[in-house]
Amino acid sequence: MDSAVTGLLAALVGVGGTLGSAWLTQRRADALRREEWDRVESARRAERADERRQSGREARQAVYTGFNASARHYLATLNDHAHVLRDGGDPGESLDAVETARVEYRRSYAEAQMIVPDTVLSEVRKVDRGLGSVYGSLARVTRDRGRDGDDPDSVRTVIRQGWRDLSDTRAAMRADLDVTGPTRGPAG
Repeated sequence: MDSAVTGLLAALVGVGGTLGSAWLTQRRADALRREEWDRVESARRAERADERRQSGREARQAVYTGFNASARHYLATLNDHAHVLRDGGDPGESLDAVETARVEYRRSYAEAQMIVPDTVLSEVRKVDRGLGSVYGSLARVTRDRGRDGDDPDSVRTVIRQGWRDLSDTRAAMRADLDVTGPTRGPAG
């Protein structure tokens, strides 16, 4: 009986070892599948995040381009209108051009308010305040309701500042888009 019990125990150990080995192999395979799934899912999340960043960058670039173009056009029409007022011409046609440019600018400014980061938005607001100031002064002069300092020549000083503000804003936009290279000193 001793050899029968020993044989039975050897068989049980053999079967147990076989089953245990299969169970351990299955657990390891499950763990490897989970690890692979986690790697794939992590790569997918990273890819989606990269796509969102790229999409956001493209959207900002489009808004920046539109804002820059409309602000430049608006500022140029304000400058032209100041020349007409200074030279004593009929402001009707130039005022129509200012109003058309103003409508387009206001649309692009509203769009910029929704998408640009705060650092760029502070620069955009400077441009907006300057344009609003020039428009207000020229509108009052056009309607013969000018205040102190509301004359075409002093408005031209504000217009020059507007060009500088717009240049600063454009630099902030380019930095946000990471298209500005390192600054270099004078060649020497």
